Order: sequence, then C-alpha cells, then structure tokens
Amino acid sequence: MIGTSPRRMILRELNQRHERGEQDYTRPASIHGFTAQPSKYQAAVNTLLQERLINGTKDADGKLAIGLNTHRLADVKKELRPLYARAPVWLAVLVVAGLVAAGFIL
Repeated sequence: MIGTSPRRMILRELNQRHERGEQDYTRPASIHGFTAQPSKYQAAVNTLLQERLINGTKDADGKLAIGLNTHRLADVKKELRPLYARAPVWLAVLVVAGLVAAGFIL
C-alpha cells in the first residue's frame, strides 16, 4: 500500500497471516515492500521487537523469522486502527470546528 509505513505494513501482514491461521513465523524479507526498502523495514522490525509487539526466532535455515506476540494482540489491533478511528484525531477535529464556529460567531 502506498503511503503506509513499514511498521504498519509489517503488523498488517503478520496480523492477516495470524487471522488466516497460517504459519506463525515468517521471514521479514517475505513481507510486501521489504525488498524495495530493506533498511527501513529492518529498522521497523528491530523497533517492533524492542516493543515486544512481535517475536523473533530462527527458522530451520538459521535466519530471523518474526511473528505476532499473541499476548499483545490488543496493542497490535489498536495500532492498526484507521486514522479516523483514533480519539486524538476526533479531538483535534472538534477543536478546529469549534475555532471555525467561534470565528463565525465573533
């Protein structure tokens, strides 16, 4: 998806695989977009590992394989929510609407 951050792409792909009941772990290079921007995706993988939203292990070939941390699925779902479903966005919209309305009143 164009304009989507590597972080969201990784979480989205792993979440979709988890929901379909596919293998729990996959190599990061198999995620869509990784081959186009490997440094950005590797940085995102490292950050997600540090935040423990994903788990890492070695596959049969000794390469890094990643999968969702099933104990943090609620946090993953929260992060994957669309922008319009976030409370701070609605708060900002209300503040701007209030300022615009105040401008018409004054």
